[in-house]
Parts: sequence; C-alpha cells; structure tokens
Amino acid sequence: MYLPVDFLTPLLYVAAAGIFAVFAIPLGIGALVRWKKFRADADGLQTYARRRDLQVHSGVAILGVALVLAASVTAAIGWDESRRNLSSNVEARYEVSEVTMTSWNGTWAEVDLVDGKGRPASGIGVLLGPDHEPELLDPASETGSPTDPEPALDLR
Repeated sequence: MYLPVDFLTPLLYVAAAGIFAVFAIPLGIGALVRWKKFRADADGLQTYARRRDLQVHSGVAILGVALVLAASVTAAIGWDESRRNLSSNVEARYEVSEVTMTSWNGTWAEVDLVDGKGRPASGIGVLLGPDHEPELLDPASETGSPTDPEPALDLR
C-alpha cells in the first residue's frame, strides 16, 4: 500500500486563506482608523455602545487574520507531507534514491532522482495511479552527457 498523495487539498486551503485575507485586511484597517478616531473624540462622544462596536469590529478582523494564518500553515504542512509521500512512494516502487519533486501541474509531478546505478536523472514524469501507485514516465532530460545511457528505472 502506498502513502496518500494529495496536492489539491492544500491548494483549497490557500484559496480559503486568500478569501479570508480579502475580508480580514480591510476590516482590520477600518478598525484601526475607527479606533484612532474614537480616541481623538471628546469624552462625551466615547460611549459604551461605540466602544463595544469597535471591539466587535476588531475581534472579527483578528479572527479573520487568525483564519488566514491557520489556513496557510495547514496548506504548507499538507503540501510538504504530499511531497514527502510522493518521494517515498517512488522509492518504494522503483530502485531509485534521492527523489526530489521539482514541479506539479495538477495531473502529474516532475521529479529529479538518482537511479539504481547511481546516475542522476532530471525531468522524470510521475503519474499517480489508483491507490497512489506511482508510474515513472520516460525521462524528459538527463543530467550528464548525451552519450550516457538512459537511467535504469527498474521496479523493486
């Protein structure tokens, strides 16, 4: 059984963080401006109702910023875990080492790796099958001279 690889969920958390930021940042700026004006007003104009309204306004802005931070941290952790799981799955199925993901485009990942014979290869496409089973595609490019043989991407 292979480890789960999910790059979509972290992107959803990034989208949620962006949406929260669109609301939280203007709310925070508005709250700061209103607090500054409130402090400059005369004592008779500084009522309990206005103070409570400003506290609610500031609290919602702080909650929004906290949600932005939480969603961003969750996205970063999820992305890193999926990246590590992808490397582990490739190393578990093929005789390779030092798998490093270089890009991901939604359908497949591209990795740099060292094959079973110690030769580095770059630009190897990885498709994920059912149950997160990786399948390495033909190398797009190799590091080294053009006379070097193709990397040995043997199954374990």
